[in-house]
Amino acid sequence: MLRRFLNLNFLDSTTSLYHYTRCKSAQDILRSHTLYATNTQFLNDVNEMQYVLNVLDEVTNEISVIRWREKIRHLIYDNLDEFHKYEYYLVSFSTSPDSLTLWSEFGDKTGYNLEFDGRKIRDRIMNNTRIFCDGFVVYDREEQKNCLRRLIIEQIPRELGKSFGDILDTYLPGGISLFGEYKLTLQKTIALYALFFKQTAFASEKEYRFVFRDPPNQIKFREQNGFLLPYIVIDCSAEEELPVKSVTVAPKNHIDLARRGMEYYLSSLGYDVPVKLSQLKLRY
Repeated sequence: MLRRFLNLNFLDSTTSLYHYTRCKSAQDILRSHTLYATNTQFLNDVNEMQYVLNVLDEVTNEISVIRWREKIRHLIYDNLDEFHKYEYYLVSFSTSPDSLTLWSEFGDKTGYNLEFDGRKIRDRIMNNTRIFCDGFVVYDREEQKNCLRRLIIEQIPRELGKSFGDILDTYLPGGISLFGEYKLTLQKTIALYALFFKQTAFASEKEYRFVFRDPPNQIKFREQNGFLLPYIVIDCSAEEELPVKSVTVAPKNHIDLARRGMEYYLSSLGYDVPVKLSQLKLRY
C-alpha cells in the first residue's frame, strides 16, 4: 500500500472535521447521509496538481551526484503520464471551526458549516466505500521538501534493500528490474503527494482530505459557475444519523430564520445537535 510512504498527519480521537457548504448541499448531506467527492482535475486551485513538481525541482537540485540527479528528473519529468493514470476524487474538510476564507469560498459567506466527529465520519465512509488514502494537507514548503527527500533517498531504497546510489546505478543492462520498481513506486507516490501539497498561502484552510481512486461509483455531474463538475457520491448511510456534533450558520446569514430553519430541519431528521452562529463580524 502506497500510503505507508506518505509522511502525513492523520486524525486522532479528538479531532473535529468541519464541512463548509451551501444550504442546499447541507440539506442533502443531512437527509441522504451522503457526501460528494470532486474529481481532482476540477479543484478550485487549478495549479494544485502541478505544485508538487515545483517542490520536487528544488529537491532534485540538491542531489550532488549529477548522473543521479539527471536520472531522477528523467523518471519524473519524462513520465508525467503517470500523474494522470488514475482518476482521483476527494472530499475536503477543515479543522478550522469558523474560517472567513472558507465561508467566502463556499457560498459567499452564506450557507452552513457541519461539524463532524472526525474518527466517526471516517469509519462511516469506510463502511461503504474504500478510502484510498487520507490525511492533513501539508502547506509548509520545508516540510514538503523533507517529505520528498525521505521518499527519494531513504524510504523507497530501504524498502528495496539497496542504497539510493546503488539503485540508480542499476540503470544498466542486467539491473533494470530493481530500477524499474523504484521508478514505479516513486512516480505513484509523488502523484499522491500532489493531492496533499498546497501553497503556504492556503494554510488557513487547515484542510483534511479523503481520497478515492478509480471509484466504482457512477460518475455524476453538477453545474458550478457555468461548467459541469464531475463527482461521485460517497455513501455514509447507517441505521443512525450522521456523527454531526454541531451546525454553524454563516456570518452573512444571521437572520433569525436561518438558525431556526436549520434547527427545525435537524429535529425533523432526528438530530439533536446545537445550531450556532459564526463569531465573525462582517460589514454588509
